[in-house]
Amino acid sequence: MKKTIAVLLILMLIGGLVLTGCGKTDDAQKQQEEVPAEPGDEEKEPLKVALVLSGGLGDRSFYDSSHEGFERAKKELGIEGSVLECKNDPSLYQDQLIQASENAQAVVVVGFEFFDVIQEVAPEYPEVNYIYLDNVVEGFDNITCITYLENEGTFLAGALAAMLTQETSIEGINEEKIIGMVGGVDLPVIRNFQVGYEAGAKYIDEEVRVETIYAGDFEDPAKGKECALALYAKGADIVFHAAGKTGEGVFEAAKEAKAYAIGVDTDQRYINPDVIVASMIKGVGLSVFETIEKIIDGTFEPGKVIYYGINEGGVDIGYGTPDMKQIVPDEIKEKVEEIKAKVKSGEIQVPTAK
Repeated sequence: MKKTIAVLLILMLIGGLVLTGCGKTDDAQKQQEEVPAEPGDEEKEPLKVALVLSGGLGDRSFYDSSHEGFERAKKELGIEGSVLECKNDPSLYQDQLIQASENAQAVVVVGFEFFDVIQEVAPEYPEVNYIYLDNVVEGFDNITCITYLENEGTFLAGALAAMLTQETSIEGINEEKIIGMVGGVDLPVIRNFQVGYEAGAKYIDEEVRVETIYAGDFEDPAKGKECALALYAKGADIVFHAAGKTGEGVFEAAKEAKAYAIGVDTDQRYINPDVIVASMIKGVGLSVFETIEKIIDGTFEPGKVIYYGINEGGVDIGYGTPDMKQIVPDEIKEKVEEIKAKVKSGEIQVPTAK
């Protein structure tokens, strides 16, 4: 009997030890599962970005350039987002900007037309970063403005046009060199294009006459054609445009008049390489991409004004792709590069209108 009791006690002791061990194992496993993940263990959520356009895509110029930067950020930086177009309808500006603000962490706002609206909406969404292109609003911590030194780029375009133009003689006009420009809406930013263009032409030849007509619209190719034909009739043999989609009419007029044109914002030679000799490129897409990149890598400084000129790669001259027949001679291209270097170094100070 005593022997039996002893055996039972030993078995009970062994069982207790086993249960205790199992309990400790379960507790250890539970504690291991409850240990919080270290920072960086979980994959970060992609940045949500909205692109809001006062106009619409398809202008092959300013809006399309901003969209290229947005799409590049999607591909290379992994952002998510959507595009909201206002199609130049003022009744949509506020609604589209609010919709973007409700669904995004950063909103790229494209168009001078948002000047008042962005100042009303941004304070309501203090956690959203607004990137406002081509205009300056100051005093808001969450509005970062990007402005371009387009006058530096058009200085190069004006110099190029002055070197290419030929003396003309038509009824009522003595022989002289005449170049033209079609502006979209008469705004400070378009005036900045104009003063640079005029200064660049005069830098080459004080006798060059620069004629400018404002179409009063950024979305009317027919009006652009009408304005350009009027300039060609005055004796201009090269017309530069800073008119968005309206500028497509300038290219049509150049073809009809058997004259030349200079594009804007993107390298537009592909539209008609027979009449478009070059384009003044404005790095809208580059600025969009680089600003989004700064938000992601933590170097973004909200509430600032960022400038894109020749030194920042923000403006330049493009001559199309290598397979295109070049209208501009190499010696003139070299001269343009020399002028660009002087602007970059500060030797040439380009006047501004804004």
